[in-house]
Amino acid sequence: MSDAAASAHALHISIVLDTVCPWCYVGKRRVEKAVAQAKQKWPDFEATIDYMPYQLDSSMENGLDKREVYQKKFGDRAAAIHERVAMAGKEEGIAFLFGGKMSNTLASHRLIDYARLEGAECEGNAVESLLHRYFELEQDIGDMDVLLDAAQDAGLDRAKTKAYLDSDDGIDAVKQKIKHGQRLGITGVPFYIINDRYGISGAETPETFIEAFEKVFSCNKE
Repeated sequence: MSDAAASAHALHISIVLDTVCPWCYVGKRRVEKAVAQAKQKWPDFEATIDYMPYQLDSSMENGLDKREVYQKKFGDRAAAIHERVAMAGKEEGIAFLFGGKMSNTLASHRLIDYARLEGAECEGNAVESLLHRYFELEQDIGDMDVLLDAAQDAGLDRAKTKAYLDSDDGIDAVKQKIKHGQRLGITGVPFYIINDRYGISGAETPETFIEAFEKVFSCNKE
């Protein structure tokens, strides 16, 4: 349990995501809205957020054509799915684009895990940059230069990050975290774990998160 739990209205939220999941980007924005609303509702509200890795396809190769992958996976439904995602993204200030390259996400999760060592803000900034670069700039987050640009966005040292990503450091730890999520029964993302006890699946509305926060606080009083 996080130290934040010592406050009457405090939570720890683990966001389980994959960096090529568009609904994870939408969900991140909605959680941020919920946190802002909660601060208005409860003056003493505090939230600490961290990120857990998940891979939609751990066998994915690097440098795949994104549109071809979507077409192969969704067929004639691809255009409608993209339209739905784009509309949801627009509501959250995200300008989704669907071109570029798609790669295995293990390296991006290693970068997030590395950023975590510098604190929650650095970790969150790394996630934000990766999602922005992949979904709005159509960049390949399996490419080392793109990963290092995201690292710089997060405030990390470029040379030290490259040395880390070039090594095998942290690979087993990330894979173990992915397996931990699977053992918890998580089969899709985004998924949210509140205070290590309560789960929410999907890119729910801020109102849904607020309701969940209220339930958590109510249970804490019992």
